[in-house]
Amino acid sequence: MRKYDPLKRYLLDQPGDSCILTFSDIEKIIGASLPSSARKRAQWWGNDKTHVQALSWIMAGWNTERPNLAEQHVLFTRLFSEGLSPKWRSVRKTSSQVIVRDLDPETVAELKRRAKRKGCSLQRELKNILTNAACPQRRELIVEADRIRVMTTGPLEDSVSILREDRDSR
Repeated sequence: MRKYDPLKRYLLDQPGDSCILTFSDIEKIIGASLPSSARKRAQWWGNDKTHVQALSWIMAGWNTERPNLAEQHVLFTRLFSEGLSPKWRSVRKTSSQVIVRDLDPETVAELKRRAKRKGCSLQRELKNILTNAACPQRRELIVEADRIRVMTTGPLEDSVSILREDRDSR
């Protein structure tokens, strides 16, 4: 399980189109401390799919808006719902549907029991399972990082020597 998966599951179960969470709430949800950059830099809360924390809320169908570092809370807004914000109307008009035929009755019964244990509907549980399955795995992210790393040719310059050279030139 990835560090921010509990946040994704939490957001999947939230009703409504917005949700404000304090940094402490998020730490309780994920069972770990947020990195110091989350408390110091609003960019940490950006909706950038290359960041693991952002993937957790994006894959759950949410975006962040207006992180308040002073009061230590962030507003999450739902990306797609019946009452879409004007910002997202052009992106997606309806939710997609999937029909799965010929499921073993025992499988369906187990999924129903699983949903009941979690206190949610079968539809919500299936949606959670499919959303988690579509989330990029750590291995895929590492492969992508390696691909990008290969694109940078030659050795990287040492910033200390660059700063020293600049200081000495004055």
